[in-house]
Amino acid sequence: MKTGKTLQELAIEIERQRDAKRDYIAPTSKMEMVGLGRVRLGGAPSDLPLATVVPLAPQAAPQGMAMNSLAHGQLAEYTGIPKPYYDRMLAEDPDLLAGNVNTWLHKKSESRMVRTLDGRVRAILSDRYRPMENADLAEAVLPVLLEQDLFVVSCEITERRMYIKAFDRRIEREIKFKGTDAAHTFLKDVVFPAITISNSEVGSGALQIAAGLYTGGCTNFAAFSDSRMRKYHVGGKAADSSEVYAMYTDATKRLTDAALWAQTRDVVKSAFDLARFEELVGRVQETAQQPIDGDVVKVIDLTGEKFGFSKDEKSSILRHLISGGDLSRYGLFNAVTRAAEDLPDYERASEFERIGGRVIELPQSEWKVLAKAA
Repeated sequence: MKTGKTLQELAIEIERQRDAKRDYIAPTSKMEMVGLGRVRLGGAPSDLPLATVVPLAPQAAPQGMAMNSLAHGQLAEYTGIPKPYYDRMLAEDPDLLAGNVNTWLHKKSESRMVRTLDGRVRAILSDRYRPMENADLAEAVLPVLLEQDLFVVSCEITERRMYIKAFDRRIEREIKFKGTDAAHTFLKDVVFPAITISNSEVGSGALQIAAGLYTGGCTNFAAFSDSRMRKYHVGGKAADSSEVYAMYTDATKRLTDAALWAQTRDVVKSAFDLARFEELVGRVQETAQQPIDGDVVKVIDLTGEKFGFSKDEKSSILRHLISGGDLSRYGLFNAVTRAAEDLPDYERASEFERIGGRVIELPQSEWKVLAKAA
């Protein structure tokens, strides 16, 4: 498991980003890509008072804002330009890219939400997108985590999502599995109930609270599809306008979201239901008796094809599977979640934790195909 930021570091970064963010609703007729993949919003100044929604003076145009990779991908999808061709134009001929993008932007008569951070465009979204801010989520859940005496083991803010991962140290169960000695002595892992709280401010998924397992000895973390909560960022359409508007979280929006954050707190409080944890442990324990019967290398290759692992990622999983000595579905689960720690990218590591959960959740028919690969 990758540890990411400390809770204090997360809080500092959330506060910094809250002050540095700017959002705009812009008609596509007022959006323009300029050289080197920068975007200019016609009539949008770079600084406005907080807690306002103000139509902007046409003459107050800012310099073009650079875009991150996610915003480029969203713009490619919106304009219908195939991403490989978009990327090639961005790298080899930015002016050609700008011409293509502007042609398709200006053929539309729609508004888009443009989210910026530190003067850079970080997302280009539907004007129906409902921002659920990381700062508001943290304000809702962090006091609950402390009140419930939960241990925050990992947290991070990436370009796409914020993650908070916690487990309950007071509840533990054992998973027994066969050892590597001749007698196949049973070994055991101690596991704890856990949750992953995640949110995207930039259109990369829902606000979600999902069940998980934390393995004490090897500090592996796994997330499962048993979601306690999933809220999508869909709201009402912004008012039609031919001008660019700056949008900020204000008192009215806070009142509207109060019920959401109250529900979120309740879900976190109830997330560590003992009966559901016992059921999850039982499912995981069953996989320790489901052996890998095929060629181990072929099993990893086939697993890699199913879940989209790179060559290096498959090598890492194979290494941990062999060193762990448990050639079962549970052993593969542990190898995948352990490989997450080797990955340089926190986002990809978190995806590996979800894939670990999917290994456990595979239907028996699909597992048999993987386990007997030859």
